[in-house]
Amino acid sequence: MLCSPRTATLALLCSALASSARAQSFSYPDFSTSTNLVLNGNATVAGNILRVTPAAASQRGAVWYAQPLSVVGGFQLDLRFQFSGQVFGGADGLAIVFQNDPRTTAALGSATAGSCIGYADNPANPAGVGIQNSLALEIDTYDAGSPFFDVSGADFSWHTNGTLANDARESFSIGWVTPSVDFTDGLVHALSIQYVPGTLSVKYDGNLVLTTNYNFTTGGTWTGGGAVGGLNLINGTSLYVGITGATGGVYENNDVLSWNFSSSSTGPSTYCTAGTSTAGCNASINANANPSLSFANACTISVTNVEGQKNGIVFYALNQLVQPWSPTSTSFLCVKTPTQRTLSQTSGGTAGQCNGTFTLDWNAFQLANPGALGNPWTAGATAHCQAWYRDPPASKTTNLSNAVTLTYQP
Repeated sequence: MLCSPRTATLALLCSALASSARAQSFSYPDFSTSTNLVLNGNATVAGNILRVTPAAASQRGAVWYAQPLSVVGGFQLDLRFQFSGQVFGGADGLAIVFQNDPRTTAALGSATAGSCIGYADNPANPAGVGIQNSLALEIDTYDAGSPFFDVSGADFSWHTNGTLANDARESFSIGWVTPSVDFTDGLVHALSIQYVPGTLSVKYDGNLVLTTNYNFTTGGTWTGGGAVGGLNLINGTSLYVGITGATGGVYENNDVLSWNFSSSSTGPSTYCTAGTSTAGCNASINANANPSLSFANACTISVTNVEGQKNGIVFYALNQLVQPWSPTSTSFLCVKTPTQRTLSQTSGGTAGQCNGTFTLDWNAFQLANPGALGNPWTAGATAHCQAWYRDPPASKTTNLSNAVTLTYQP
């Protein structure tokens, strides 16, 4: 494929030394140190292993990174985990949780049902302890039956109830999968979560197993139908990130062997491939900064290397696309309808040369057009922008630039 989104390189720090409330990354290659971790309930460090719950009956535990971490613009989370010492088959697993519960790093779910995996309340014996305002990925090792109705005895499942207390029943799942390789086999396995605004991706042992449409600010859709709202983020950008676990009458060691997190770059990102004009020009689009809801910073889109003296426009959409402009064109349409066009402009420069440019003051356009596509914007929302310009000898008499993604900041 000639045109694909570029994923920003996610750098992981070498040690868990971040202490400010604006920390963006951490790395625990093992747990010889637990600096900046808050352990609740039965969670302990056993040697170099983070033991969220031990192989004993009726345990629950939670481990939180001590500072909120930015999630709104994207992130990557990696961990290695292991379930061992199973008794009666083992239960109940782990959950990776993102939350802004009023209890912050003291948040911990039910003590009366292992199937709540440390983040949810027991629907049969509610105690008001389900973690509010949260999203959780279950690594579920036990098929609990009614009332949870788990997919299987070994599945990944995203759970959220918007800003309300989270719920481990599968009716609150927004995406699940039972992987072909069972993670309850006692071996060490790897999990990666990547969030690009609008999409959660889960890799298991290096293979993509689950993709879920979700936005932290606007929410998603339960698998059984019905929309669920997003979360209230700390300062509009951040959440506490942690791991919870639990056991009941069936139990195991629910262990984490390493854990890394890194927020994505906050700058605009380019993707897709520009067409080649009749004069051999490849128009290149970029932006100096992401826009903010408060218009606190300038956001200017620039298109360079355009053929001189060409008429064109900058247009945008809310979703990406990869589609040839025509069967004989070198250009790709990189945004998905519906689209919003901006005002026509002339590239300037010299005819036949690649010294033309287009510019767009993004903030000014949005302020002047409050009914334009995307308004009212929310933190984390994305706009995907591309340039179109006249080129009469070319296929469809036009050519397109590559594309740039803008991610709204608070």
